Amino acid sequence: MPYEVIAQKADIGIATVKRFFSGGNSSISIVESIASVLGSSISISYQNSAEKLLEMQIEKKALLVVNRVMKTSALEQQKPNSMAYDTMLEKAKEHISKMPKSQIWA
Repeated sequence: MPYEVIAQKADIGIATVKRFFSGGNSSISIVESIASVLGSSISISYQNSAEKLLEMQIEKKALLVVNRVMKTSALEQQKPNSMAYDTMLEKAKEHISKMPKSQIWA
């Protein structure tokens, strides 16, 4: 189907259609319009709950902090064992989880 036909049926500009097909940024409404013209549909679904995303961010931030400590300790030839690492990680997660959410995501 030519771009011109898609643009006409979707009631959008041809430049917008070309931008979409070239991989440029398009709004959800544009994507929905083009999909409809092509006899398709799109859907957006959550992969993780908000709670799971927060938990994952806390884990990520805790790993970052603990790994920095581990690198510093390794430089000083005082690398903690795996049990100490796990303890540090749990304490870091506990501490980070009490922070304001804006700091957790920063």
